[in-house]
Amino acid sequence: MSQWEAILRLTGAFQEQALAVYNQEVVPLVVRQCLAVWIESQDWRLAATVQQLANVLFQNLFELLDMQYSRATESKEILEANTIRNFKMKVQTQYQKNPQLLAHLMNELLQTERRIILEYEHTQLQNGQRVQLPMETVQQHKTEQRVNQAKERVALIDQAVKFLEEQQEIFNFRYMTYELQIRQRPTDPLLKKKGQELQLQLNELDKKRRVRMEEILDQIKQLLGLCETLLAFLQQELTDWLQRQRLYCIGADTNTCLKELESWVTKTVEVFFQLKRVLCKLSELSVQVSYEGDPLKIDPPKLQEKLLEMLLCLLQRSFVVHKQPIMIFPFKKPLVLKTSTQFSVGARFLVNLKELRNNMKVSYSIDTDPPDLKGYRRFNLLGPQEKDLEYMQEEGLAVEYKHLTLKEQRAGGGGKGSKGANDNSLSVMEELHIITLKTQFNYGGVQLNIEATTLPFVVISNFSQFVRALASVLWFNLLSTNPKDVTFFSNPPAAPWSLMANALSWQFSYCTNRGLNADQLQMLRKKLCGSVTNEDSVVTWSKFSKENMSRVSFTFWEWFDAVLALVKKHLENIWNDGSVMGFVSRSTEENLLKTMQQGTFLLRFSESMRDGGITCSWVDHHPDGTYVIRSVEPFTKKELFSIPLTEIIRNYQLLTEENIPENPLKYLYPNIPKDEAFGQYYEPRSEATMEYQKYMTRRLIMVSERNVDDAQSSIASGTPQYFPETPQYGTEFFLHDQTEYPTHIAGLEDSMNGMTVGNILINPDSDPMFSHQLTISNEASLDSFNGLNN
Repeated sequence: MSQWEAILRLTGAFQEQALAVYNQEVVPLVVRQCLAVWIESQDWRLAATVQQLANVLFQNLFELLDMQYSRATESKEILEANTIRNFKMKVQTQYQKNPQLLAHLMNELLQTERRIILEYEHTQLQNGQRVQLPMETVQQHKTEQRVNQAKERVALIDQAVKFLEEQQEIFNFRYMTYELQIRQRPTDPLLKKKGQELQLQLNELDKKRRVRMEEILDQIKQLLGLCETLLAFLQQELTDWLQRQRLYCIGADTNTCLKELESWVTKTVEVFFQLKRVLCKLSELSVQVSYEGDPLKIDPPKLQEKLLEMLLCLLQRSFVVHKQPIMIFPFKKPLVLKTSTQFSVGARFLVNLKELRNNMKVSYSIDTDPPDLKGYRRFNLLGPQEKDLEYMQEEGLAVEYKHLTLKEQRAGGGGKGSKGANDNSLSVMEELHIITLKTQFNYGGVQLNIEATTLPFVVISNFSQFVRALASVLWFNLLSTNPKDVTFFSNPPAAPWSLMANALSWQFSYCTNRGLNADQLQMLRKKLCGSVTNEDSVVTWSKFSKENMSRVSFTFWEWFDAVLALVKKHLENIWNDGSVMGFVSRSTEENLLKTMQQGTFLLRFSESMRDGGITCSWVDHHPDGTYVIRSVEPFTKKELFSIPLTEIIRNYQLLTEENIPENPLKYLYPNIPKDEAFGQYYEPRSEATMEYQKYMTRRLIMVSERNVDDAQSSIASGTPQYFPETPQYGTEFFLHDQTEYPTHIAGLEDSMNGMTVGNILINPDSDPMFSHQLTISNEASLDSFNGLNN
């Protein structure tokens, strides 16, 4: 979002302040809006001090106004065309002779806008409101000021040196002319007098030169100090960006945009090269005219050495991997690659100079410095070897390899399969690899070999390893202090719960629009850290991804990732609405439901299903004042693939003791009627209104059957039931896990001339709590049933 868009979003007095700026008629509102992008992309501050830049911007503005006037005229926008024409005439009459004044006014205008927006943002934050304005932070604003200040200072120094160079060239020309004339007319008295005048000029020039050179050298030293501070900040920004990228790779909502950082780096490098040229000019001046103790013979070489050191440091850090390795298909998660499966990786050079486009070639290699670990696999990286750094509209100077593949090098006696029982080397999912991209910088007399490395990634040979590999990527990028440490899992550190909680929440907020709340994280905390936890609780790598959880045969991460996949594929809409409580223990579930009204239910994830499951739990109050918390057998991706959970809740049936079906799910916790909570997601029901329509629409529903022994609040499966509701239109039936239709179903199929009424695959688990069955039903309500025909 541009600064102008931020202005348009202001409200109240702040908007009035912004509009008052344009009432002064520096720039009409129409012009400010139609040229917003161009106006904000120009360096008006520098143009206010540099005549040549001011002239260029003035000419460009004039041409843009011509274009906008023509567009408005062709579109018959009379008022807009008139406003642009009047402003164009004003620019021509008032600023043509002094374009620097116009640049100064434009700079003041943008600074005023920025101040108003920052004040607005500060006020909103004080009121506890979250502001979505794309304005610089205080630190970013300071950096922008430093960069602009450096550009201004080097421009002024450059002008001062040019002035001295011109004076010296004028003197040299006069002196050479005098020498030529004196050789031709050695006795001419006028030439002797001219020689005396030249000597006076030389003395005056020498005097001014001494004073001016000391001033210039002092300014250069101050500028180098400013550049040193700027370099330190840019290095920190690059380090912070890499950390944000690492967190982004594991789901964090962080800003990894490089546009602003690229602008700072490019401008700073331009300052360095301009200052390098200035110092070279000073050295040349000392060759033409010099004297004993001349500072131009002593200081410039030292200053050049310091400048070059800073320049090389910034150039080396400016080559970054902005697109980490990621498979093209089927899993688009970064830093997990499979052998023989294509993946992409991209690098970007933040020094976006036109002269560098297509003049820098990039090559790559893998594991250039492999660790000394037994069984560490080696890979060949296959793909095009060299590509040019090209200018891309949204990505600057970048290169991308889109079709790389990995092939493992086979060595006799090596590999993961040959490890012994007591071998402490890393597993496949803990083995980390790095790709190095290299290029050569050659510009402005500076040559430098530059390289950038990817974040460590995991290489798998089978997609069944993908989930565990993701755990390794998460653990490394969350806890590693060295982004190149491929031996990290030789001794992985434990994760503080505060970091772990954020990482778990990021997994949901990345895939959906909703992260995990404090109650959900508390349940997960107990699973990972035990029932007794405190602020210093930590999670070990083994507990997270290697050891099976209590009473189940899978790890915490495998269960958590399966739940996440279930939500993403089948439950995202109701998860985003907050209708799924999800991570809640059985004891908490009972405490929440026991005081609620009859039929209040909540949705929680099963803790005993490896592939993820979700169940409905509701409270059933008895006449004697006791209560029972009932839970239906968890629904997995198999059931949810056929019927959305909202439809299951809508049509769910429980057979009462009198074998009368009813829906026990009435209120979503705490007291929201289920139709109000889920009605917007219900599938529309069609009505048979046309005479020629022979059949009513069918639908799948879930039916649970109550056990005779209800002591454990369980419902077990019984025999197949036949529901004779409206035989003249159709029949509803449901099937348990059987290989053949019951006799009455087969007869029904025969009576319908061989037309199949339904073909449902049922696979009820052996969970003693409940069983559910897929059912085909017509649109008529089940409430009219008076009994069951067995």
